Formats: sequence, structure tokens, C-alpha cells
Amino acid sequence: MAYVISKYVYQFISSDEEYLVYCSHSNSFLKVSPTLYEHLLRCNSDPLLIHEMEDTLIEKLIGQKIIVQPGEDEDYLLEHQFRTDAVTYSKKRLGLILVPTLGCNFDCFYCFENGKKAQTMTPQIIEDLISFINTHKEAESVDITWYGGEPLLAFGIIKKILHKVRNEITLKLRKHVIITNGYYFTSEAIEFFKEFPLDLIQITLDGNKERHDSIRKQKVTSEPTYDRLIQNIDNILNELPDTQVHIRINIDKTNVNDYLEAQEILGKRWKNKNVIIYPGILRMDNEQGTALACTCMNKWETAEFMYELNEKNIFKTDIFPRLSYSKNCGATRVNSHIIGPRGEIYKCWNDVSDASKIVGYINQDRLSNPSLLYRYLIGSKWYNEKKCKECFFLPICNGTCAWYVLRNSHQNADYIVCDCMQKAPDMLHRSLEYYYKSQIGKNI
Repeated sequence: MAYVISKYVYQFISSDEEYLVYCSHSNSFLKVSPTLYEHLLRCNSDPLLIHEMEDTLIEKLIGQKIIVQPGEDEDYLLEHQFRTDAVTYSKKRLGLILVPTLGCNFDCFYCFENGKKAQTMTPQIIEDLISFINTHKEAESVDITWYGGEPLLAFGIIKKILHKVRNEITLKLRKHVIITNGYYFTSEAIEFFKEFPLDLIQITLDGNKERHDSIRKQKVTSEPTYDRLIQNIDNILNELPDTQVHIRINIDKTNVNDYLEAQEILGKRWKNKNVIIYPGILRMDNEQGTALACTCMNKWETAEFMYELNEKNIFKTDIFPRLSYSKNCGATRVNSHIIGPRGEIYKCWNDVSDASKIVGYINQDRLSNPSLLYRYLIGSKWYNEKKCKECFFLPICNGTCAWYVLRNSHQNADYIVCDCMQKAPDMLHRSLEYYYKSQIGKNI
């Protein structure tokens, strides 16, 4: 039987002079002798040399997908596309990001909703929302994420919706999240969310106290907010111990040390609490809207920064390659909707409040912008790109950002859309070696 070396194989010599063969299709390593290492390299150009190896070794290489039959890698692409589309069109899980209000008590200069008219859900929209949820007959569960604006400015609406979800729909609330600036997370809010538990609360700090207070001050009074947020987080962690709290520290090239400072100071303050403090990489456009502003870290700079955090044991993020089949986000899933305060439907967080990005309404059967919907669901997919289908990273790739893909293809932008950390310059070798050493003694 004919065999070839898979295009998903990468060979390298570690800093300890170990000869390693990595396969992204199986996400596995094989430590080999220098002789076999060189022989496998020659097999790339002359596949007939594969048959010079012992049968037991050939079987092992087949098992790890290092050698494959001709055409097998192409068949794998078809399977990968099928799995991607299966997630895209699955209706078993309903994902809702609810925006009860576009109003916000902060006025951050980089906010994509800056200058937009503050609107709030009406009682009729709440009724329409419940009816909309109930139309999803194939769904078995619903995930709800509260978003804004600042959602807790519409706390009364949140309470009404959750009571109706409990009493008027049959779907199980599987995951419950709020993304909030944290200012109005009062004792009343804490008591309410004891009745309707949250799996996750995300609160953002804009760097250290001085920087945060200069950016996230009260819109009307210009009062600072940092100290109040810290106190509110203290209360949340004490009163809602089963809810994980994510503290996002916004950074760009100018304030990287703010994250390191927060990790040290706040990490000690909340030691042994259910909290994760992580860097939030700011993504602001240049004046032309075609690339990131010069103060922002691009994808590759971000990858380098995250790798260093891991290496220095400051923050453990996922730098190890993982097999990934679906490569989907909410924007590319049929059963995921972002619902604004007028009942309007968006596909991406970044589109909220942009009237040109509304794809429909919860109380209307017809789509208002079908072209945009299909661009997200189909046009943004990896299998439309030749370079993706030929890429070694595909099996371990997290996919691309659909929002940036569409901006590149339809708005003359030029963003790095790959989310695969290992694709950053000189990162593959380092991250694989880091991964390999972490797995010594384990089954890999």
C-alpha cells in the first residue's frame, strides 16, 4: 500500500537536542533517533523510502497520522468542513446575548457604541423576546449573556426577563453570564443573582487606578470609579462564591505593566477566590478603519506577550495546541443571536448599535439584511480560503475572527485574522517544545 508523509507533520530538534516529530492532525509527538529523523525528512521527497522501515514502525506512524495514504489529508479536510458546518447549523443549543439597554454610565473613548442613542427594552419587546425564544422548538437549552451598554442600568428589565424565562419557557437555562462595568453591582443585584445564579461575571478595569479613573469615570459627574469597583468585586467574591469572576485588565502597548501590577496586587487581594485576572488586548482601529491603531498590539505581538506570561508563570493561558474541529463563534452559528433593546438582531458583538449591521428583528419573520447574515454564516468560513485548506495549522487552529474576515473582504481592511497563537513568527517551535516538556511522563 502506498503512503506519504502527511502535510500536517513538523519535525524539529529541541534545545535539549531531542529529535521530535509533531503531527497537528493527531496533536501528538514522537521522539525519534537522529537516523529516523533524517530518514523521515527524505521520505517527504521520496515516499517509496517509507517501505524501508519496519512494519511495526510503519503501523505506529500510521496510528499517529504521521504517514497517510495519498488523498487521506484531503479527505480529512472534508470531514473538518462537515464538523464545522454541523456546529454552524445545529439548533440544539440556543445562544442569546441580550442587550437590555444601550445606555452606559461610563464614557470610554474607545467604545464602539460611543455617541449612540441610549435605548431600553420596552414591555412589548420583553414579550416579543419570550415568544422568540419559544419559537426555537428544536433547542434543548438556552445560554443567556447580559451585555450593553451597561446592562445593570436596566436591572429591572433583567429581573422581568429572568422571571419570565423561568415561568414561561421550557428550555433549561444552561449557562448564565453578565458582562458589566461593575459599578451598579450592588447588594440588591447580588441578592437577586443568588436566586438566578450566574456562571460568570466579567468586569473590566482600564489598567491601574490612575489610568482607569481617567478613562472609566462617571459620564455625568466625572467621578472616579476604580475604588468602587474594587469594593464591589470584594462583595461579589464573598457573597457569590460559586460564580467565577473574570477581571479584564485593558492594555495596549503603552500600559502593559498595568496588567503585571494588577496581577500582583489584585492577585494577592483575591488569593484563593473564584477569580481570574487576565489581560484584555484593546482592539482600536486606525483613522481609516483598515487596520489596528499603532498603540494596539497586533495578533503576533499579543502571542509573544501571552507566551512570556506563561513562561514567567504570571498567567497561565492556553498556549498549547489543541485539536479544534468546529472553528465557530456565535457570529457563525444559526442558533446564536445578539438581541438589542428594540428587538433588533445582530450576529457579532462588534456590530451592536450599528443600524447597518442589523440582520433582522425578533418580531418579524423576514430578514432585513440576509446578505450580511450569509456572509457571517458561510462567507467567513475557513474552507473558502485556499491558504487555510493548505495550512499545517488547520487541525489545531482556533479559526479566524469572522468580523475581521468580513472587514478584510468587504471593507478593504488588512487585519491579521488568524487566531492560532502558534502561527506567530518563531512561535511554533517554542510553543511545541514548551508543550512537549510539560507532557514528559504523560501520555502524548
